Amino acid sequence: MRNTATILGIVGGILGMIFSAVVIIAGIAMQFVGTIMPNEVEVPMNIHRLLPLFGDMVVARGIGALVFAIIGLIAGINVKKRHQLAGVFLLISAIAGYVFLLVGFIVPGVLFIIGGILALVSRDSVPEYEEILRDQ
Repeated sequence: MRNTATILGIVGGILGMIFSAVVIIAGIAMQFVGTIMPNEVEVPMNIHRLLPLFGDMVVARGIGALVFAIIGLIAGINVKKRHQLAGVFLLISAIAGYVFLLVGFIVPGVLFIIGGILALVSRDSVPEYEEILRDQ
């Protein structure tokens, strides 16, 4: 189960970083478009004045999701060493990433949740002498 949790954590972290990068690039594009648009252009509700502000918010949310995607990736890598702690961090990353990106973090969030549950449920490895005693 730990191998599955590790794979899910790594794949979720990589997808989360990709989705976060796309959101950050979209926010930067919004800022750029808002600053190069001339004020004389007739735009409904003067949206061109709000684009830089919306772009800042989108970039901030993308950076927050990127941080939690990286935390989830690191937790996925460390499942084999400390499965309880990694499982908790995978679950936290899933929830926090969804808070930052909402729909954009559904796929990585589901992977983090499944990986976190598998990491929390997995048992510690049984020493060899206990296996021998159990077989007798």
